[in-house]
Order: sequence, then C-alpha cells, then structure tokens
Amino acid sequence: MIGVNWHLKFRLKIEELQKENEELKLKKKILERKVKKYEDNNIRTTRNRQDDNVAKPSGSVHTARNKT
Repeated sequence: MIGVNWHLKFRLKIEELQKENEELKLKKKILERKVKKYEDNNIRTTRNRQDDNVAKPSGSVHTARNKT
C-alpha cells in the first residue's frame, strides 16, 4: 500500500468500509424490526395471562401402524 497515492488508496478503502458498515447497520435494523414484529405476533401472552405459545397435540399418535 506504500506508494505515490497511498493516502488516496487508504481514504478510498476507509470510505468503502464505511459504506459497507452503513449497509450492515440498515440490514440489522430491518431484521431487528422483523424479529420484534414476529415476537409481538407469536410469543406474547393472551388477555387471560396464559401463554399462547404452547404446542397442543392434535390427536393420538400411532407409532405401531400396520401391525398384523
């Protein structure tokens, strides 16, 4: 990196990294909003203070099918 235009190259590299950093910050902010929205819609408790994020069995599970 040492040469006639080393300072210019250095400044350009810093500028490139700053732009990349800003893009990553924006992506992070968007993803944080998406996670917050998901958590608000799917993980919060119901009005009667019971957790609505509980798996409920849909019926009996048959592990030994077609046994003859």
